[in-house]
Amino acid sequence: MTAAGAYRGLPLGELLDEVSSPEPTPGAGYCAAVALEMAAGLVAMTARVSRSEWGEARGAAAQATTLRERVAPLAERNVDAYREAVALLGGAESGGGDEPLRDALARAAGVPLEIAEVAVDVASLAAVVAERGEQALRADAVAAALLAEAAARAAATLVEVNLGTTSADERVARARDLAGATTAAAQRARSTLG
Repeated sequence: MTAAGAYRGLPLGELLDEVSSPEPTPGAGYCAAVALEMAAGLVAMTARVSRSEWGEARGAAAQATTLRERVAPLAERNVDAYREAVALLGGAESGGGDEPLRDALARAAGVPLEIAEVAVDVASLAAVVAERGEQALRADAVAAALLAEAAARAAATLVEVNLGTTSADERVARARDLAGATTAAAQRARSTLG
C-alpha cells in the first residue's frame, strides 16, 4: 500500500498499476481529481495558445492553472479520507460502532463534493475557451469540459454512496446539482464543434 502523498510522484505506469491493484486506494475519488487536473491543464494550454486571437486568453490560462492547483491536494485528501472510512468499515463489521463510521463516511463524502465544485468551474471555463479560443484547438477545450463532467459525475456518485442515496443530507442534492451544472457546461462546449 502506497502512502497517499506518494501517488503524486509515481510515473504514470506505476500510478496505473496502483489504481488497478487489489488495494482499495488510491480509489475513484483520486482518479476523478486527477482527471480534473488534466482537464484544467488542457484548458490552460488551449487558452495559452489562443493569446493572439483572444485578449482574455492570458487570464483564462491563469484561472485554469489556479483551478488545477486547487484540485491537486484534493486527490491526496480523498485518499486519506477514503482510507480512514475503509479502515473503520472493517472495524464496524467486527463491532467498532456506527458513529465513528458515519463521521468517517461524511468526511469521505466531503472531498468528492469539493472535487465536484471545482469541476463546475473547470467545465465552465472550458466552455468559454471553446467559444473564444483558438479554433484549431477547440476540441481540446471540449475534451477538457467532458473530463470535468466525468469527474463531477464520479464525485457525485461517491458523495451519494458515502452519505446514502436515500439520504436527506443536502450534500447529496448539492453533488447532483454540481454534476448537472458540469453537464450543461460540457454541452455548451460541445455546441462549438458545430
